[in-house]
Amino acid sequence: MKNKEIIQSFKNSYIKNMIAYSDYNDSLFLLEDYNDWKKNLLDRSRAIREMFKENEENILLIHKILKEDFDSETALMLMNLIKEFKENEIHDASINIDIINRLIEFYEKKGNYNNLIQLYNLGALEEMEFFLRMDISSDNVNPVDKYLKVLKLKEKYKELTPTSRRSVFLAYYNLTGPIPDLMNDYRKNIIGYYKDAISFYNSDLVQSIDKDNEEIADEISYINDMMITGFYYFLNSDQKDEYFKIADEILSNYDIDENEKELISLAKSYYLGEINLESLVDSLYNLFIKYFGDGLKYDGTDDNLNEYCICNDIATILFDLLKNNNVIDEDKKYKYLYKIGYSLLDYIDSVPYKEFTSYFDDISADLFKNLLSFCKTFEQKEDLLTKLVLRRQPITYIHSIMVERISVAIAKGMINRDIHYFDDLIKLGYDTKEKILNYISKAAYYHDLGKCLTVGVINLQNRKLTDTEFKYIKLHPEKSKVLLNNDESFNEYYDVMLGHHRTYDGKGGYPMSFNNLNSPYKFAIDLISIADSTDAATDILGRNYTTGKNFNTLLEELNESKGTRYNPVIVDYINSDEELKKYLDDITGIKRIDLYYDVYQRILSERKSNK
Repeated sequence: MKNKEIIQSFKNSYIKNMIAYSDYNDSLFLLEDYNDWKKNLLDRSRAIREMFKENEENILLIHKILKEDFDSETALMLMNLIKEFKENEIHDASINIDIINRLIEFYEKKGNYNNLIQLYNLGALEEMEFFLRMDISSDNVNPVDKYLKVLKLKEKYKELTPTSRRSVFLAYYNLTGPIPDLMNDYRKNIIGYYKDAISFYNSDLVQSIDKDNEEIADEISYINDMMITGFYYFLNSDQKDEYFKIADEILSNYDIDENEKELISLAKSYYLGEINLESLVDSLYNLFIKYFGDGLKYDGTDDNLNEYCICNDIATILFDLLKNNNVIDEDKKYKYLYKIGYSLLDYIDSVPYKEFTSYFDDISADLFKNLLSFCKTFEQKEDLLTKLVLRRQPITYIHSIMVERISVAIAKGMINRDIHYFDDLIKLGYDTKEKILNYISKAAYYHDLGKCLTVGVINLQNRKLTDTEFKYIKLHPEKSKVLLNNDESFNEYYDVMLGHHRTYDGKGGYPMSFNNLNSPYKFAIDLISIADSTDAATDILGRNYTTGKNFNTLLEELNESKGTRYNPVIVDYINSDEELKKYLDDITGIKRIDLYYDVYQRILSERKSNK
């Protein structure tokens, strides 16, 4: 097959599969009739495995092309492929970045500045949305480097196409807005990049070519918006005087939205000492309520999303102000944060699965972390956790429920036979059957919380994970403590979160930095590890496994690895309890669909109640 045919086939099938995958996922949130819903779930399961096979075959062919020398025609086809992926909102970073980097290598040798500028921007965007939004550190990835390469090529402005010229200002936009938001160290550079952008835009060179170019004027408008809504970076900065001078210039020389004028007016009043912190907080809260009205919901339009982004910016400012100051009454703090937080959660909940980008993943997790620190009771924290996982990661939520049910079933049987199986927990104060089972239940439910910071990877079910993605997924045990801000309320559960992928003998698994052998919760870790493996290996409804195992096959694997990977005492007990084996066979088999249905109907019910 020729390169042209391979690329065309890959483009058509991948776009088709991504759209179909999203449609299947969205339909699970819409159908109410059990039989219709069940048929859709089973169709989805079969379709995902077919997509997986087709995508893998095409990806191998694409990577073969990328590893070889190719001609300009092939490069142009790959370039158009990447552009079409962007137009269809297909941000599969691991694939896109490989293609983009290979094209950059090709066009750098050719000296094609127009294509390079667009590729630098596209590559930086993919790196930013994948690596930065999910807090993945990599020595080889820094989107700022690509944006700076774009700016370096602005000296070729006369030779650039309109699209490439606009890309210069798109790079400035990202350097003054998204990058500082995701990389705190770059906040000190915002003013410098802003001044450079405005100076270049007003230069004779740009004005002689693009004085009446509305698209570039729009980019300047977006850059100004970033400066206005980013004022909180400068409130306590040694750059605040320079910042507010620039803000005055923006208000004088550009057409700014009335609400943004109100926002910067409040900030300036605080900066000048005309209002105190409490007045600033009250005014910002009222501005948030004004924007949100009776309840802003996602409608897919740019104006609607812009409104939400402003609301989120105001919320971020308020969280920052309230978190770092003790002058606001605690009751007022709680009232404001509850209203703001749950309003934003409701908006996020209204975003269809297919349009839920890494941006929403990122702000969902940030929103949760901000709200968690202001919850007054452990029950409120639990409720918030459920809302976070249930609303945005139903597959992870179902997995947590399955692991909880499997763990509790095993624990209940073992306790009934001999409570001394759990002597380690008894020594820690879980000295009754009820306390033991309650601990096992909650620890199992919380074990995978770290996946809330890896949703962009976890949700990829239509192709094989790359080495980078799998490496990142292996960080999810440690991400649990990051998500929870090391909240001491969860201290008794951290060992299970950290240890459920370590092997029983302590010689394997991850993270190796956690010594499960020394944990006082070792038996609970071992139990939940077995439950985790039991669900994961038998689930072909939520995962892309081409061949699902039944429970009996999985039990054979538990027996083969007992004493090394799995606790032999627990495995031997499972072998000895026929009633338990029957239950585990049912819940991982014919009854799994019922659990899926119940969870999705719960989501549907909550969404209806929020409308």
